[in-house]
Amino acid sequence: MKDLYAHLLRSPSTWILVPFVLVSLAFNLWASDTLTQSYAASKFPVPYFVAQLSFSAEQLKGWYAALQAMGTFDVYVRTQHIDSLFILSTLMLHGGVLLLISRLFAAGSRGRKWMVIAALVSAIAPISDQLENLVSYWMLANPVDFAAGWAYVYSSFAATKFAFFVFAYVVAPLGLLVGLVNLGLRMRRA
Repeated sequence: MKDLYAHLLRSPSTWILVPFVLVSLAFNLWASDTLTQSYAASKFPVPYFVAQLSFSAEQLKGWYAALQAMGTFDVYVRTQHIDSLFILSTLMLHGGVLLLISRLFAAGSRGRKWMVIAALVSAIAPISDQLENLVSYWMLANPVDFAAGWAYVYSSFAATKFAFFVFAYVVAPLGLLVGLVNLGLRMRRA
């Protein structure tokens, strides 16, 4: 991890990060739209965040039973596959944006170091999201009779995911603001 951190302090360059972020944004928008359409087509009875944060095996089993009764259970399982693409796009976008913001700060500066750390920490959200998906696959394999404890594990990963999404969404604009001010001051001095 230390080697990755040291590498990200100096590489990739801004000229590589800009197109990477643009491609990641396009990928993220496409994946998000595809995921939203698939989730809607599954007719899942509640919004995804309600299910993910339910911490209730009984509620999840009831919602899965509703999907089976409507004949859309397979669509929901396919939605889980699509979610993995969204997760990858999020990892790319959050990491790329935060690394790009880090380039507003001078090499070796505290600002650059903090933003690179933020980029690495932001990866906790998509990692937690994928772990949540893996648990959901386990529950979906036996949707009416999985052990109740899996709902707690599932919702715990979801709560962690949402917390670190908030982290990324707060750090990015703050880092951008401070970085632009810092860049302006450096240019003024030069």
